[in-house]
Amino acid sequence: MKTLLLVIAIVCGNFFFGCSDKLDYVGDLNDGQPHGKGTLTYDDGSIYEGEWKDGKRSGKGVMTFEDGRKYEGEWKDDKKEGQGIYTWSNGDKYEGEWKDNKKHGQGVLLYINGSKLEGVFRKDNPWNTTLEE
Repeated sequence: MKTLLLVIAIVCGNFFFGCSDKLDYVGDLNDGQPHGKGTLTYDDGSIYEGEWKDGKRSGKGVMTFEDGRKYEGEWKDDKKEGQGIYTWSNGDKYEGEWKDNKKHGQGVLLYINGSKLEGVFRKDNPWNTTLEE
């Protein structure tokens, strides 16, 4: 069983994330793919913990990057999609809607200096926003 999980982790890792030296997945499987709840630790130390569907991050989950960045929210087909909070390693934070891995829809960027950019974002860029300092 341990060997099977290791083989699955390597295959999934190469399929989803390109060439990788080591991936460690612990969780539910369906037809040899992550499905249900599980945790994947990447070779760079980043960790995804959450829901999977057919081998892809789907549903609610938390991705914590080795450099301190973090995304907590909804996923669809391995991309940020729906409501989520992204925190940069310096403490700046975006709370709002995501589509296709980009800030898209209503949201607010909260800066550590106290200012905030609030409104509508399109394809990762402010579109109709107001800056409060």
